[in-house]
Parts: sequence; C-alpha cells; structure tokens
Amino acid sequence: MLKHYAHSRPGEPVGTWQELADHLEGTSTLAEEFAFRFAPGWGLLAGLWHDAGKYRAAFQRHIGVEMNGPPDEQSWHAVVGALLARERKADPLVIAIAGHHGGLRNLQDTKARLERDSEFLRQARRDGLPPQLEEHSVPQLPSFLRDKHDLALWIRFVFSALVDADFLDTERFYNGGGRELHHPSLAELRDKLNGSLSDKERAAEATTVNGMRSRVLQDCRAAAAWAPGAFTLTVPTGGGKTLASMAFALDHAIHNGLDRVIVVIPYTSIIEQTAQAYREVFGDEAVVEHHSSVDPDRESQANRMASENWDAPVIVTTSVQFFESLYANRTSRCRKLHRISGSVVVFDEVQTFPPALLQPIRSALGQLIGHYGVSAVFCTATQPALRLPGTREIVSDVEREFAVVRGRCEFELPASEEPLLWEALAGELRERHQVLAIVHKRADAENLARLTGEDCIHLSSRMCAEHRSRVIEDIRKRLREGETCRVVSTQLVEAGVDVDFPEVYRAFAGADSLAQAAGRCNREGLRPSGRCRVFIAPSRPPRGILQVGFDVAFTMWKDHVLDLTKQETFRSYFDRLYGRVDTDPGVIAAERELRFEDSAQLFRMIEEHGEGVIAPFGDWQERFRDIEHTGLNRFTIRRLQRLIVNLYPVEIARLDRAGAISRIEELLWRVNPGYEHIYDARFGVGWQGDIAADPEAFII
Repeated sequence: MLKHYAHSRPGEPVGTWQELADHLEGTSTLAEEFAFRFAPGWGLLAGLWHDAGKYRAAFQRHIGVEMNGPPDEQSWHAVVGALLARERKADPLVIAIAGHHGGLRNLQDTKARLERDSEFLRQARRDGLPPQLEEHSVPQLPSFLRDKHDLALWIRFVFSALVDADFLDTERFYNGGGRELHHPSLAELRDKLNGSLSDKERAAEATTVNGMRSRVLQDCRAAAAWAPGAFTLTVPTGGGKTLASMAFALDHAIHNGLDRVIVVIPYTSIIEQTAQAYREVFGDEAVVEHHSSVDPDRESQANRMASENWDAPVIVTTSVQFFESLYANRTSRCRKLHRISGSVVVFDEVQTFPPALLQPIRSALGQLIGHYGVSAVFCTATQPALRLPGTREIVSDVEREFAVVRGRCEFELPASEEPLLWEALAGELRERHQVLAIVHKRADAENLARLTGEDCIHLSSRMCAEHRSRVIEDIRKRLREGETCRVVSTQLVEAGVDVDFPEVYRAFAGADSLAQAAGRCNREGLRPSGRCRVFIAPSRPPRGILQVGFDVAFTMWKDHVLDLTKQETFRSYFDRLYGRVDTDPGVIAAERELRFEDSAQLFRMIEEHGEGVIAPFGDWQERFRDIEHTGLNRFTIRRLQRLIVNLYPVEIARLDRAGAISRIEELLWRVNPGYEHIYDARFGVGWQGDIAADPEAFII
C-alpha cells in the first residue's frame, strides 16, 4: 500500500520520514487530552482531520515523495480537513482546521476560500484518504454554547488544543522523541510556599502591618476550600497579597482538582519582581515568565520551551498577553489558551483593566468562569465594579484591614485649585531627606528632577527596563540604609513597585492612582505615620483614560466626596468612570459574527504609539554583536527587549532625519555610532537642542 507522509527529513531517505497516519493519530490523542475539559470528542476529530489534505498526491510531491505529476504550487493542505468537517456538519472545526497554520480568519473569508478550493477533498479521496477517517461520529456541541458570541471563544479553545497538539507531535518527530518537562506538583509547591511563609512570619516584627498580613493570609487559606468561581481579594497596598493570593490559589487548585496557577500583572515593570518572588520560593523550573521583556540571559531552557504553551504549574504573564490572546486569531497567540481551562487565574491590580474594553473583558471572564473551569481572583486595594455573578470576597473584614492603612499614611488633598508650580515643588523636595514625587508625564518628570537638583533620582519610561531595574534597586538600598533619597517618577512606580518612603507627593489624578501612590508611603508601617500630599500640577494627565480619570476624581473632590480612605469612594469613582467612556469598540459584535481577524484588530489593550529604539545601555554592544553573528531571530530580538524604549512617531522622525538612528526591523531602531549621547545615564532617551554626532566618537 502506498505510504503518505506528514513531514520529511531533508537529505534523509523517505523511510525516516513521519508517516501521515502516525501524525494524525498522535495529534488527535494530544488534542483530545487538551480539549477534553471543555470540548470532549472535538479534539479527537480536529487532530484526525487537520492534515487530511496531505493525502493529496500533489502535496506528497510538494514535500519530495516521487509520484507522477507536478508538485503542488498551492500547498494549502488545511482546506481538505475543513471541507471534510463542513461535509460532516462539524461547523466549528471548519474554521479551526482551516486556520491551523495561517490563523483564524473571518467566517465569510473562510467560506469563500473553501468554495474556491472545494475540488481538493475529491482529490484527497482519489489519492488515498482512508475511508475510516471519515467514519467518526460528530459529537454534540456543549450545552453552554447558547449563541455565536460564546461559540467564538470555544472555537479558539479547540483551535488552541489542535495547534498545540500539532506542534508538539511534529516537534516530537523532529527531535526524536520530543521533550519531557518534569514539573513539581502543586502539592509540592504548596509545601514550599507554606514553609517560606512560616519562616517569614517567625521573623516578622509585631507591627500593625504585619498583623494585617497575617490575617489576610489566614483568610486566603480558609477560603481556598470554596467551590470554583469568581473571588475578590481586597487588600490594602502592602498587605502581602503576592504570596497570600498564591497560597489561596495553590490550596484552591488542589482542593478542586485544577491544574495550574496563572498570575496576570498589568505592567512589565513589576512582572519581573513578582516572578522573582515566586522563583525564590518554588525554584526556576516551576515558574514560566511570559511577556515581551523576558531577558533570555535569565531564562531557563524550560522557560523558553514552555513559554509558547504555558506548560508549567505557575505562569506569570501580563494583562496584555492574557486578554489579547483570548481575542487573538494567530496560532502563536492562541496556542496556550487551552491551558487556561482548569486554572486558578490571579489578576493583580485589576483597577488597571482598560475601561474602553470593559465589556469584552467582562464577557471573556464570565465565559472562563462559567464554562472552562476557571477560578478568577481579582486583587487590588481599589476594587472596580466588574459585577461578575456570584463573586465572593476572600478577606473576612475588609474595613478592619483598611483601618490599618488609615493609621499608616495620612492623605493631604489640595487646599485650592491653584497649581503648585514646578519650581516651588522642587524647593519643597530639596528640603526632604527621603521623598517621592509622582507626576503625569515623562517631560514633567525630567523637568522636575532637573529643578530639584543633581542628586535627585529620575524614573520614567524614557529609560529602558534594564536601566529602571538598576535605579529601583539603588533606591531601595538608599532607603534601607537611611541615605538621602529624593525621587521624581511617572506613575510607573505606583503599581506593585516595592518601595517605602516617609513622604510622597502625587500630582492630582484618578482616585485609584492616588491610592496606589499612597501605597509607596510608610508601606511597612515602621514609622508613626507617613504623609501623601496630593497637589494640582501645572500640567494635565495624558489624553485618554488618564485624563478622564482625572476629571472624574476632580469633580468628586470639588463635591467633597473624594475620601480616599473609604472603599465606597472607589466604587463610586469606577461607576462614574465607566459611565464616561464607550466600553466596547465593536469586539462583541465581531465575536457574534465569527469575525476572528476583526476581533483581534479591535481588541488592543495598548494602542500602538510610535516605535522602539534600542538604548545604548549596559551590554548593548555585546547584544548587537550576537545579531551580527546570527542575524535577527526570535532569541536575539528577545535579548534586546529589556533595552527597548518606545518613542512617539514625531520623535522617531526627528532622530531619523538627524541620522541618529537606523531601522533594524519593522518598528525597531538602533542608535548609530556617534549618537550614543542621546541616551542619558540619568534620564534615558532625550536631547537638548540640535541632534548632532559626538566628534569624539570618531577619533581613534
């Protein structure tokens, strides 16, 4: 009988190639395992049919099998499995199989392409498609698929199971057996965490803050036995939620038979800090850190292998990575989705969810909790009103714990609407031994830092991630050792950056931002009290949601209802905020019409502003030498991630006209020799006056 092959080995005899029947069987077994929790029977069919088009003689000639006739110039083999699914009325698989290489397309485009290539199924049957492959029965759709909106996410999850299974079976063939990743069990991780927490509690001083942390941890452990669903963990800033939420997640997962813990964090500026805290407890191999700024020099081999499909017990990722994947259409983005099923997902700083996408975010969360066995934990000191049915609060007495904060830090709101000029503020900062000032914009931060003096430390996103990390470590050291430490920063320092100042100045902003700023003040409660002074800045926040938040909080302040010590203030604030913006740009409509490409385009948590420049900082020259030796590839680009600074288009254009930068790939630039001075050791990317090359750089 004529053999058909799925994958060839160039330069090796045909007998060493992967037989197509073996690939279909291997993929179907894995896909069914991955999809069983939410789509029993559908993963099996998807795996068996996905490469049915490779039975066509034209495809076999395409990969080098000697058959009569010319090779197939159009080797889109996925169409045959999609046509087979259409014929058998397995409609969801039509879209999933058709896109398993190129990505999910809009339904109408997929239908049109199937009509164009409808002859391919007949050819596959003629050329050897086994009849038994078509004899499998089509399972019933899950009862929760009430409309096409629910169907869209379900198709993505089936697609994810298929794509991951296909990749892993192919990898297993080419690697001579594939990979075996041995991860510790959740019970082993729980034991390690409990031991670490016990050590911390024994070493902790008997302060009111540590008392609060102990009670929060006890509440998390007590609530872990509850049935899966939606939970809030409303903890004051500095309440120890990073480890307490993990204690809940591990105990809850073990008690309810869930598979993993996924921690979702809003900013890359704090994700590294959180991932490192978990690695110190669990070890490197238990934690996968998946985001755009992962430094491969600090990544384990298992991390690189698992980061595509989240095959690890603890995943730490960004809100952008998590939510955009739920509405994605590309194989690389969707591949790990099936791993979310049966997980505990801990969302940190949930007040940062973008209001302009609130409806699709809420919809996806509702489906994950209701249909995919997910428990979601929403952590913050300033809870927004997500209004997910059946949500339970983990902390037994929220008001008692926030009373600890009221004694830790005093708020001082503005006495009038008159702006505090930068020169006057700089004068006040110079009189403080240790103080943090948080302002709206990068230009504000640089201006105020210069006015405050040479010893003033600056933090903003004009500095690359590697630069910021080093500066934050220096700040912590100065605070710890009682040295002079005056810092001016943009809001990047607010959410999750663990620093403890006796006094904080915050430019008036949204209520959540003001509360987060106070969390950097007397964080450990070791001083009798701290002070967070809110002032009216000479400038307004950037346009968009930050400016809307400013306006809402400003109105509440003028109406004398902006009491930042009360939880009801934040509920009122978020209700007003959400009422001021359109909370869906059209994603829900695209989902109902199965327009996958459109959904992916519409659901953007971060608007594209400008392009990235590689900062000439640290060992940047060594990293560029890697590119010269091996070229641009995924690994070399990722090595540069922590050196990237994003600039606005007008800034990129000006630097380009001056000859200061050169493009190395789409949306990514490098600084040309002689122009390294555009990156300042204190302020990051910036320049005063004309941009000119440094003549000294060309003298040998």
